[in-house]
Amino acid sequence: MSAKIKARLKKLLSQEKGAHAREWGARWPVALVYPHIYPVAMGNLGFQVIYHLLNSQTGLVCERAFLPGPQEWEEHRRTGTPVLSLESQRPLTDFAAVAFSISFEGDYPQVLQILEGARIPLLARDRGPGDPLILAGGVATFLNPEPLALFVDAFFLGEGEAGAVDFFQFLAEASGARERKELLRELAQAVPGVYVPQGYQPHYSGDGSLSAFTPEAGYPPRVRPPHLPELAPYPTHSHLLAPQSEWGEMFLVETGRGCSRGCRFCAAGFIYRPPRERAAESLYPQILEGLQNSRKVGLLGAAVSDHPGVKDLCRKVLDAGGDLGISSLRADSVDEELFRLLAQGGVRTLALAPDAGSERLRQVLNKGLTQEDLAQAAIALNAAGISQMRLYFMVGLPTETLEDVEEIPRLVKHLEHRVIKDSRGKKRLGQITLSLSSFVPKPFTPFQWTPFLEVGELKKRLKLVRQGLQGMKEVRVNTDLPKWAYVQALLSRGDRRVGDLLLAAHRTNWTRAFRESPVNPDFFTLRERLQHELFPWDFIDHGLNKEYLWEEYQKALAGEETPPCRPEICTRCGVCGGVE
Repeated sequence: MSAKIKARLKKLLSQEKGAHAREWGARWPVALVYPHIYPVAMGNLGFQVIYHLLNSQTGLVCERAFLPGPQEWEEHRRTGTPVLSLESQRPLTDFAAVAFSISFEGDYPQVLQILEGARIPLLARDRGPGDPLILAGGVATFLNPEPLALFVDAFFLGEGEAGAVDFFQFLAEASGARERKELLRELAQAVPGVYVPQGYQPHYSGDGSLSAFTPEAGYPPRVRPPHLPELAPYPTHSHLLAPQSEWGEMFLVETGRGCSRGCRFCAAGFIYRPPRERAAESLYPQILEGLQNSRKVGLLGAAVSDHPGVKDLCRKVLDAGGDLGISSLRADSVDEELFRLLAQGGVRTLALAPDAGSERLRQVLNKGLTQEDLAQAAIALNAAGISQMRLYFMVGLPTETLEDVEEIPRLVKHLEHRVIKDSRGKKRLGQITLSLSSFVPKPFTPFQWTPFLEVGELKKRLKLVRQGLQGMKEVRVNTDLPKWAYVQALLSRGDRRVGDLLLAAHRTNWTRAFRESPVNPDFFTLRERLQHELFPWDFIDHGLNKEYLWEEYQKALAGEETPPCRPEICTRCGVCGGVE
């Protein structure tokens, strides 16, 4: 064991506030793993919530582990030290279960890296009685767990507060007395939201598409992820403060879950239906609690500016002497008053997400934003004294033309012009950062049928945006790598066969895996899906009618918008109609 690695982990632990360093005793030990480096992991609120929930149970003990950074990996390899837990610096093989919390499909490759670094067999079929159970959950998995099906013994699909404790307690009570296969079968029968890949057999047609997904005896034909009907009994906020987190020691408070807007590319807007807001009054105690340990409070949600009490929440933080952070804003639900409150709270950069440059394409997305909405938001932001703005756009969107792409730099120039005009030349936008990403279709959205745009064409469109912004010294452009977006698209909508590609890429690299594997990745990425095609994730029942999503896809192609989600008057998507 490397003394250097242990010392680093002990130092990280000593800098945190709120960690649970519990004695194991007779408790069932769980290693909760976020498959990314420590700063990213500690900025994830869901990861913190599960850690807190498990350690609040008398019969469980939960420690954390993370993906080592590049230099740390070298130390692991040089000394032969396996991946260790943070709290007690134990090898992951000492734990009864290793549970991955996965928010993004792009982190799937890191799951394999960590398993190998922990000296745990990668494939579920190769593990024996002496190996820990390999478990997984998180929003990426309850969109589509199939690319990880070869490697994970059991998934918990659903909101952690709604069933994760039952999931782990069942295993803690039953794992010593049953053979692994039988244990997992009983787990799937006993706990809602459990998916055990070994209990299901995929079948394929001659054209390569999925023809059937058959459960073995004792396994449910469909898995219904549990969701909280109400958020109020479950306050969701930071439980750990870590200086090296990507958010520093900001205390995060969740203002709501889901979003009513129905943007057709956004999985969170569909799988978290119906949208649920927390009453501002219920958040005040959490804010005051956070300010006892941190100077800064971050308001977190899919569209925080849509919350009817967002200004009151900001005032509460300011009145208590705190600083502010905010995760997301809608250009049509902000004004100068909100921006001034944020500026008073120390906010210097704010982000808006037009997502597309042209109004036509924003209608396709059901974004519900006009150019005038964006201009008024930019004017208000500047008038409030916030000098830096970040704008999020995507390229490769369904029905997108080169004209739509050229509208991105035109929109940026228009926003700059409107600010100057409104201030009569006295003000202009300061630093503008464009974050350009390649569109990746997601399961459980109306765009789950649409193809991913070819990598070469994506590069061409990203270059077109850069060219259109030449000469604007105040504009900085950040772009993703289309070849990596291609991998994300593969992992987003792939079936179990993509697990073979994932394993091959782990052993070599993606380029060689694509070249040598009999599995054609383009089949999963570049192909438009048929209307009634069986998807690898169709066994997951989020309550959404697939017919509704298809109708929304057709409306998108026709450029028709849909009103925001209103559960009290609409049951069209199927979620509320299915609630008893």
